Amino acid sequence: MVICFYADLYWILNFTMNLFLLYITAWWLHEPANNRRWVLSAAVCAIFPVIVTYINNCGLKVPGLISSASELALLVWWAYRPGSIREFFNCIVSFIVFSALAAGMVFMLKGVSAKSGILPEMEGNQKFSLFFLLVSVFMLFIIFRFLRASIARQDLKRRSVVNATLVHNGMKKEIKALYDTGNHLVSPYTGEPVAVISKDLSDCIGLPGNHAPLLIPYHSIGGCGLLEAYRLDILQFQDGSSRKGFLAAVSDNICTDKEIQMILTSSGKP
Repeated sequence: MVICFYADLYWILNFTMNLFLLYITAWWLHEPANNRRWVLSAAVCAIFPVIVTYINNCGLKVPGLISSASELALLVWWAYRPGSIREFFNCIVSFIVFSALAAGMVFMLKGVSAKSGILPEMEGNQKFSLFFLLVSVFMLFIIFRFLRASIARQDLKRRSVVNATLVHNGMKKEIKALYDTGNHLVSPYTGEPVAVISKDLSDCIGLPGNHAPLLIPYHSIGGCGLLEAYRLDILQFQDGSSRKGFLAAVSDNICTDKEIQMILTSSGKP
């Protein structure tokens, strides 16, 4: 009996699944996007199962567990570059879980298709294989688009949100600040950019206190009006930079994300 081994198709299958699992694991773990490295690592690591399968067909046995574990470790390390053993272990466990879920979904869809009689059972498994391959590629394309957009949003938010310490009137408060390119609020009196803080943060640091507010006009899609603004002492960032004596306007609803307590203009980046 002659066994035909289509190495190119087998590599394409492994490459597609590797890339799919890397994307969905990164989305789950909120890993920063690195599309080029993910594609390269998925492509290179897809070569190993092709080589192992070819060697096994030649009569030489390669331990499957060792080769699979080595491939998995290399793929995860190369794609995500974890900074510690704990992160590395977390990435591997998540990758394995999604691998199991993906495999289970494939077998479930195959069984449902066979039982429902979508395709003739005997005309050839070739027809069924082609149909299943086309459907799988279409589904993977849709999922890839969703994951790529979601990871891009996560990455943008990660770069835009910073931890900082607000100091005012001797009080310290750890906050999360968001750099927003859409925030063009400036003082019409001095022309300086104006940050926006939440009402909760304003109450926490004792505003308005004994200081009269400065009224800053604003215009937005929702309307226009006046915001009460105060000059705050200092905002210290984690990288050692700071902003001193800056204006901050108080808003009842600055962001739908309750973790964000301050919005900064891009011109105010340290």
